[in-house]
Amino acid sequence: MKFYTNKKYNTIAFYAILVVALNVLLIIAILRFQDILNIFSALFTVLLPVIWGFAIAFLVNPIMVTFEDVVQKKIIKKPASQGNKKRKWLRILSVFISSVIFLGIVGGVISIIVPELINSVNDVINNSSDTVETSKQWINKLFANYPKISKILSDRIAEFSTDLGNLQPMLENILSGALGFVNLVKNFVLGFILSIYLLFNKETLVAQLKKIMFANLKKSTCGKLFRFGNQANKVFSGFITGKIVDSIIIGFISFVVLTIVNMPYNILISVIIGVTNIIPFFGPFIGAIPSALLILLVEPRKVIIFLIIVLLIQQFDGNVLGPKILGDSTGLPAIWVMISLFIGGGMFGFIGMLISVPAFALIYSLIRDGIDNKLKNKKLPLSTEYYKDDHKRLLGSEKKKFVPLTPEELSKIDIPSISEANEAK
Repeated sequence: MKFYTNKKYNTIAFYAILVVALNVLLIIAILRFQDILNIFSALFTVLLPVIWGFAIAFLVNPIMVTFEDVVQKKIIKKPASQGNKKRKWLRILSVFISSVIFLGIVGGVISIIVPELINSVNDVINNSSDTVETSKQWINKLFANYPKISKILSDRIAEFSTDLGNLQPMLENILSGALGFVNLVKNFVLGFILSIYLLFNKETLVAQLKKIMFANLKKSTCGKLFRFGNQANKVFSGFITGKIVDSIIIGFISFVVLTIVNMPYNILISVIIGVTNIIPFFGPFIGAIPSALLILLVEPRKVIIFLIIVLLIQQFDGNVLGPKILGDSTGLPAIWVMISLFIGGGMFGFIGMLISVPAFALIYSLIRDGIDNKLKNKKLPLSTEYYKDDHKRLLGSEKKKFVPLTPEELSKIDIPSISEANEAK
C-alpha cells in the first residue's frame, strides 16, 4: 500500500507542530521563570571574563588602529600585506602600546579615586557632628523668617547624620568582602588577556565569521548583516569613545575650576562629574546631587557656587565641546534619547544608561533606512515636512467642490455651432 504525500498539507502540519511547540515552551518558561533566570544568571557569571575581554578590546581597538595608521603613514610609508612580517611586528607593537596606555589610564584613575574616596568618607564620618551643627546654624540663619522650613531641613540633616554614623560598620563589611574584589580582579585580568588575543587576531576572527555566514546564508542576507555590523560598530564606537574623551576633558576642567574656587573634595567631585557625564542628558544632574550634598556637609555657603559652576560647565559641554567631539554620532532625536535612558536605566542600571543611547540610535537608523527605501520604491518624498500637510491631500482624496456658473458667466462662453464643429473636424 502506497502513501502519497501532499506538500501543501505537509507544510500546514509542520507549522501547526511548530506553533504547538512554541506554546509549550512559552508555558514552561512562565511556570519556571525563576529557574530560567537562575540559569541565565549562572551563565552570565561564567561568561563575565569573555564579556570583559570583548569590552576591553572594543575600547582599546581605536587606540591600536590610530597607532597603526600613524606608523604606516609616517614611518613605513607603504602598505603592508596581511601576511607580511612587518605587518605582524607592527600589530604586536601596536597591541602592546595600546594595552599599556589602557592600563595606565585605568591605574591612574584608580590611584586617584580610591585614596580620595577613602579620605573623603573618613572625613565625612569623623566630622559629621561638626558639619551637622554648622549646617543647622546656616539653615537657621537662612530661613530665620520661616521656622517650619528650618525645622524640616534640620530634622533631615539630623537623620542623615544618624545614617552616616551607621555607615561605618557597613563600610567595614564591604571592605571585608574580599572575595567579591578578588573575583572582579580575576575577571578583569582574564578579560584583558582575552582582549589581547582578540586584538591581535581580529582580521582572522572576522574572516572565520564571514566564512561561517557565507556557508549557511544567502549572499544577500550576508550583505545585509555586514552592513548592519558596520553601522553598529560605527554608532557604538563613535558614541562611547567620543563620550569617554569628552568626559575626561570635563572632569579635568571641573578639577581646575573647583581648585581655583577652593571647593572641598575637589578631586572626588571632579571624578564624580566626569564619570556621570558619560550618561547623556541626565548625567550632569546625577553627578551634581551627591556632590552638592558633600559640599553642604562641609561648607554650605559654597553649594550655590558649585551648582552655578556645574551648570556653566555642562552648558559648555552641551553646546561647544560635546558637538565638536561627538558630532552627530547617533542622529537620535532628543525625545528618543530620554526614552532610551528611561528604559536602559530601569532595566540595567548605569551600564544600561550608557549603552541604551547608541543601541536605540542603531535601531532608529535601521528603521529610518527601511522606511526611506520603501518610500523611494513608491516614488514618495523622504522629507518629513512633506507629511505635515493634510492627509486628504497626501492620499489624493481631496475632492474639488462643484460651483455652478452664473448666467453671466455662461453667456461669455463661446459655444461653437454644429456646422462650425464639423468644419473644424
